Amino acid sequence: MINKILLLDDNKATNFIHKKFIRMTGCAKEVVSFEIGANALQYLEDKENSFPNLIFVDINMPTMNGWEFFEHFSKIDRVERESCRSILLTTSLSPNDEDQMAEVKAVDEILIKPLEPNAIGTIVEKYF
Repeated sequence: MINKILLLDDNKATNFIHKKFIRMTGCAKEVVSFEIGANALQYLEDKENSFPNLIFVDINMPTMNGWEFFEHFSKIDRVERESCRSILLTTSLSPNDEDQMAEVKAVDEILIKPLEPNAIGTIVEKYF
């Protein structure tokens, strides 16, 4: 079991469903969710908050998309960031997304959303 998963998706219902599926798998002690990238970054920068082991981020969000989030994420000055696994979520996989992922070392994978319990379990098994 991992300690913490962070969800970032501008759709509240998607965060709710993903939290439910994560809890169904029993793979995490805690799940935190955000709808705005800047709020998630602020949370991650605060050293009083334990750093998540796994982050799921929606690619297409207003204000700050997933790529922009990871640009800021890679500058967070916390040792724990190096061992955190990061998964981008999308409703449709674009070849451009795969090309861009190759350039962003903070991103481990891109998955189609919504996440399902089996996909969550596979990610946890693969990285933890």
